[in-house]
Amino acid sequence: MEKKIDIAFLWHMHQPFYKDDLTGKYLMPWVRMHGVKDYYPMAAILERYPKVKATFNIVPVLMEQLNDYVHNNATDTLLDLTVKKAGSLTFEDKVQILEHFFRVNFKNFIGPNPRYSELLLKKGLKPLSDDTLEKAVKTFSDQDMLDLQVLYNMTWFHSINIDEDPTLKDLAAKQSYTESDKIYVVSKQREILSRILPLYKRMQDRGQIEISTTPYYHPILPLLCDTSVARMSTPAMELPKRRFAYPEDARWHLENAIKYYTEQFGRPPRGMWPSEGSVSDEALEIMMSLGIKWVATDEDILFKSLALEDKAAHKGHHRGGMLDRRLIYQPYSLRRAGESITMIFRDKNLSDIISFNYNAWDQKDAAMDLMAHFRKIAEHMRKDASTGLATIAMDGENAWEYFEDNGRTFFETLYSELSKTEDMPTATVSGYIEKAPPKKAISSVFPASWINHNFEIWIGQEQDNESWEYLHRTRDDLVRFTKDMPKKDRDAQRAWREFYISEGSDWNWWYSGKINTGDHNPFDRLYRMHLKNVYKALKKPVPDFLDKAISQ
Repeated sequence: MEKKIDIAFLWHMHQPFYKDDLTGKYLMPWVRMHGVKDYYPMAAILERYPKVKATFNIVPVLMEQLNDYVHNNATDTLLDLTVKKAGSLTFEDKVQILEHFFRVNFKNFIGPNPRYSELLLKKGLKPLSDDTLEKAVKTFSDQDMLDLQVLYNMTWFHSINIDEDPTLKDLAAKQSYTESDKIYVVSKQREILSRILPLYKRMQDRGQIEISTTPYYHPILPLLCDTSVARMSTPAMELPKRRFAYPEDARWHLENAIKYYTEQFGRPPRGMWPSEGSVSDEALEIMMSLGIKWVATDEDILFKSLALEDKAAHKGHHRGGMLDRRLIYQPYSLRRAGESITMIFRDKNLSDIISFNYNAWDQKDAAMDLMAHFRKIAEHMRKDASTGLATIAMDGENAWEYFEDNGRTFFETLYSELSKTEDMPTATVSGYIEKAPPKKAISSVFPASWINHNFEIWIGQEQDNESWEYLHRTRDDLVRFTKDMPKKDRDAQRAWREFYISEGSDWNWWYSGKINTGDHNPFDRLYRMHLKNVYKALKKPVPDFLDKAISQ
């Protein structure tokens, strides 16, 4: 081939803050579970293919929680239910186990395991109700409960973990377990968690991967800077009654992300995947001022940004009457206030095919199909480009439970094929930019996220707007309570920390029918818990409005 395409994988690793700092308890187990199933295996598989490079984006709040499990022996509600001896479980414990320990992918984890399937049939396939709850619990013996405790936790081990450990391999073949088996499973989970960040640092230092990051608690930076920016993409949007505009909060999340990242990896980050790919000129200016050199986001934001520059039907940006997709396969520079930043734009189609389609394919066929797409991109690059960059950017954890064996064969086939080809090298984002700096520039960026090139997931609907009102009211109180307190006052610092956690994007994600409503929405409870903790940290009365579920 006369033209060459470089391939940049950007695997985004994120979990919100699940811990109640005032009790020290994690209310959800997903840092632990995804650490075992995804964060360690994703890097461990890649390490076996040293010619293949990639970028891993790790959110600081995830790193903080991993370190908490490793160094502070943190625990979570489901871990507590796991370690409790089966013979000592209360009725309520058993109810919680039956409600939570079957929540794994049936096709890949329960169906293939005779014992797990037997226990599910004993519970019943329908959700438990008040009428069936007591009956279902009574059908489970202590041995049934013990087996369920172990089986649920075993499903979260990746096969690469099992291959590396003869004891885990023996446990995977068993159908009945002992308390000592369970102790080993939990200890192995903690061991794997302890290996995650050292593995990433080792691969970074060796040059195989780049590690980028995200604002600390994963907020939507453009909305922190100014919620009115949401009307740029959705002019008729009904915004919260009060405008939220605190760019100083956005700067806090960025400064502290850079600081924590540097402590973990021994160097400051060069690049950033902003939360949900959300960008705006104001947010990017803060990034530039803090030394961030590149940022990645979605292709639609590029096309919308180009449209801002030429409103006459995207003149020069069409091919055959359609938007010229070849424009996304190159970096762009954005200059503001004397600073510049490089922007790259993901191939949304290919990223989404991996996320949502390839799980139904034969995994080798899926990997070869992706290779064919890369070749086609190279063959059809623009005449004014001799090289290009195809960027795959997507979640690094959620997709793989829908793949057989967590996508292991897909990755092994893909990385093996890429190791053998000379005309489609893989690159870290910084590595490519150093080799091929941007030749084109955009003067302004269209403010939006990677989801439908707008902010409608997080603002504009009734529940979302109410959550912004909760946030605004709490911030007003926090400023009033702490204005005369020393900056290093411990209670004030704890209160502000809880508030910054509350600015994370994850809470609003789950409103508007995305999960159970009212008090059954666990993310609403977490969100209001963090806001309540602002007041508790300062020993102030918690206002009544925080007792009302937003999602009712």
